[in-house]
Amino acid sequence: MSAKIIPDLNRAAAEVSDTLYGIFFEDINFAADGGLYAELVSNNSFEYFDRDGKIDKHMYSWEKLDGIDCEVRSDRPLNEINCHYLHIARGGRLKNRGFCQVGFAVKSGESYNFSLYARGKKQTVTARIVTESGVLVGETATKITSSEWKKYEGVMTSWLDAEVCALELIFDDSAEVDIDFVSLIPEHTYKCRKNGLRADLVEMLADLEPGFMRFPGGCIVEGRSFANMYRWKDTVGPIERRRVNWNRWQAEEYQPSGRDSSGYYQSFGLGFYEYFLLCEDIGAKPVPVMNVGMTCQFHEGLLVPLNELQPYIDDCIDLVEFANGSPDTKWGALRAEMGHPEPFGLEYIAIGNEQWGDQYFERYELFADAILAVYPDLKLLFSAGPNCEGEYYEQAMKWIAGHRDLAYATDEHFYKSPEWFYNNVNKYDSFDRTLPKVFAGEYAAHTSPERRCSWRAALAEAAFLTGIERNADCVAMSCYAPLFSKTGCFQWQPDLIWFDNSSVYGTPSYYVQKLFSNNVGDRTLPVCCDDHELYISATEASSNGSICLKIVNATETEKTVDLSALNLRRRYTWIKLCAGLDAENSHEAPKRVYPSSKKHIGAQVTLEPYSLNVIIG
Repeated sequence: MSAKIIPDLNRAAAEVSDTLYGIFFEDINFAADGGLYAELVSNNSFEYFDRDGKIDKHMYSWEKLDGIDCEVRSDRPLNEINCHYLHIARGGRLKNRGFCQVGFAVKSGESYNFSLYARGKKQTVTARIVTESGVLVGETATKITSSEWKKYEGVMTSWLDAEVCALELIFDDSAEVDIDFVSLIPEHTYKCRKNGLRADLVEMLADLEPGFMRFPGGCIVEGRSFANMYRWKDTVGPIERRRVNWNRWQAEEYQPSGRDSSGYYQSFGLGFYEYFLLCEDIGAKPVPVMNVGMTCQFHEGLLVPLNELQPYIDDCIDLVEFANGSPDTKWGALRAEMGHPEPFGLEYIAIGNEQWGDQYFERYELFADAILAVYPDLKLLFSAGPNCEGEYYEQAMKWIAGHRDLAYATDEHFYKSPEWFYNNVNKYDSFDRTLPKVFAGEYAAHTSPERRCSWRAALAEAAFLTGIERNADCVAMSCYAPLFSKTGCFQWQPDLIWFDNSSVYGTPSYYVQKLFSNNVGDRTLPVCCDDHELYISATEASSNGSICLKIVNATETEKTVDLSALNLRRRYTWIKLCAGLDAENSHEAPKRVYPSSKKHIGAQVTLEPYSLNVIIG
């Protein structure tokens, strides 16, 4: 017997938001420095400090060789924000192995832009890239000509492929010199931007065709102290003047056994300007998350007093001006000065991350009232707390029900078992449509106990996404979390995309996201099936009537489905994603779980066990 999928005449079609499927970037798992941000030199401004603020960490990542005599100083600095620099009293050699101390990769024939700030007596500083075994890959010589701070630049072109390299700086014995802000960035970044992003990682994002990009967190927005809170104004302007901060994910409690991430910091080379550019480049709407005057409530739970919140409220208002304001305004002028006189078209702001309770509600209301008074058309996102059920969630939904005009959508987070995802496919069927819309802002299926990036987890997410899509009238946005993870340097899994020095691969969850986000119409097509073991959703393109049907068979048996009741074209596309439940992708086998596509004729399709199927026609 074939199962039948037929139109559901009991449900009305609804508009599908162009932001239904998006992405969420947080600097966790070395996603920014050492990852998406293309800078190869770790602690390049000698500002590194850990959560204890120890000054002896300012030389972190730098190895002293060949008798070099040097120390970190702060008198007469390059600038007053990042005031530390390295004074070299006697020559020798410095080596920097990059982020996570695992080196960096170079490719034959590609060029790498080197620069540093220096002052001192006339001498030659040689910069070179060497392999782990000491083979010279590229070299450039810089002549120091001024006793005042000056930027010096050079280019190195690699003559071979090498996976693990380091930057070395060689100084003359005879002359003293001060150096700061040492940089090495591949010339080939995404769209060849000067302070750019790693091209292969951005291409993975672009291939998802995301409707939006949530940024920069996540827990990193909250921080673990007032000084550790994420403040966007520290991340714009000249990169030399961006205030370095430690990364809250360096803390020991987040590390797998035996892992040390004490060197994890935020250079903010990937700041809000680069974020807005990235959104523009990949066609995603920016969705910034702003601190609401609260640190992480799971930890210290520090609160900025209500009468001291104005600077944080101003941060939100000023961010809109930075993104959208005329070049005649203060913050619009900075955007134009950085190279983008046209507005970025910011439409959304999330106020807070996973905040909850009365302390959050009263702060949210102050923020919302002030922001909407200046920008009444801005879409504000309200936090439902750290979970999508339970006491905190119920409190949040009760509060927002009485303040519906203060939010466009409520941000719900859920990291649950695969079984929970299957059991909650219909979660939003009965959602109160008079409330603000739903933003599924962080979710992932977590298997026990190791939380593997497996097809078992991804298949459950696919089933759940059919429910998201069917309820597109109330679910406006969704995104998986976390986005990136550096192999061998992670604090959290599962993750959507894994990378090392030179390669990148998508997990099974990545391909689920890709199939859903790449294949969706602009209105729902209500359908139903007489086999309740199948999970289904359908959308339609109003421009040409093309139907996109998703079917998840999460059982261990084949299922034959009759599609004759749908108005499909005679010859349609059938994309299939299936594997054993424990199958995973890896650097060695990046396409073990990977979609296949074919043209199909006929009203019946036979679905493989444990499969996601996308029918387009």
